[in-house]
Amino acid sequence: MASELDYPIWMCYMPRKIARSDAGLENSYIGRSLGSLAATFVGQSLIKHFLTQGDSMVMAKFATTDEMGIFAFVSNYGSIPARVIFLPLEEASRAVFSKTAAAVNSQDLAKRPAADDKANARDARQVLTVLGKLQLLLGAILTVFGTLYSPILASLARQTDAAVGQALAAYCLYLPLMGLNGFLEAFVHSVASRSQLVRINTWMVGFTVVYMMLAVYVLHRLGLGSAGIIFANMLNMGLRIIYCRVFISAWFARLGIAGPQLSAMLPHPAVIGTCLGSGAVIVAISAAFSHLQNSTVFQLLMLALGGALGTAVLFSIWLYEQPFIRSVRRLRSGNLGSIKTS
Repeated sequence: MASELDYPIWMCYMPRKIARSDAGLENSYIGRSLGSLAATFVGQSLIKHFLTQGDSMVMAKFATTDEMGIFAFVSNYGSIPARVIFLPLEEASRAVFSKTAAAVNSQDLAKRPAADDKANARDARQVLTVLGKLQLLLGAILTVFGTLYSPILASLARQTDAAVGQALAAYCLYLPLMGLNGFLEAFVHSVASRSQLVRINTWMVGFTVVYMMLAVYVLHRLGLGSAGIIFANMLNMGLRIIYCRVFISAWFARLGIAGPQLSAMLPHPAVIGTCLGSGAVIVAISAAFSHLQNSTVFQLLMLALGGALGTAVLFSIWLYEQPFIRSVRRLRSGNLGSIKTS
């Protein structure tokens, strides 16, 4: 093959300037449009790096070794649900949104959208609604059982410091926000234009600054330790969720379609009642037998009670959320047109 080329074969592996000037290509190593898009994604990756590693930077500067150890323990074990449940959902939703919503040309929304574009947008809205309801159901379970059983799990793990249980409970409140933000940002990044991505990155920089300032304040001034860092993360995640919600509403509005409604994502009242009732039972029994809190046998019995109450919650979901369960099955099969959540 080398004899058929006008240059040595090793030059195939060396960067060469683009010689053509047509199709927007210039006499450079990277085309202007491709280089601009690459710079946008590089900036976005750097911002996400600071968002994910910002807590570690703040802890390294202002936290004690005990607080750093507690935060490392909580973040490593608490992030297991995020890696096992939320991350696959986020990646799957990103693939779905790329096939449905990204088909709509967001740069040309001033014109009347075609019927196919509206159909794709409706499919994306249904997927957003199903994923939102799934995250709220998981969040309800984590909020009730995670926060109440964190001290017991910390004690069984031989973590006797009360700050460990507090930080673990705070992380259980943080996980639902992380799950919501994951699939919302997946949608935003799938449909946003290059200029919109630049605007998103600008907002993310602002959120990062707010988070870093708050994290330093709660850690250095208020002395809230690891739980304070987690609460600062919750505020940062809440700001990102609000921004994504505003962006998504505007995106659907420009298409002349109503965006996903929170009322369609809320769990059935019976499911919410079962979760609240389970939490009330756990709190009442823990208060009645507070003198046995440090007993391993009592802690294991409480775990068994939690398993029974958790089964009751799952049964209530199966009983009252059949339309949602069917929607999840249709979503897995790729049948987006018939998805309904209620």
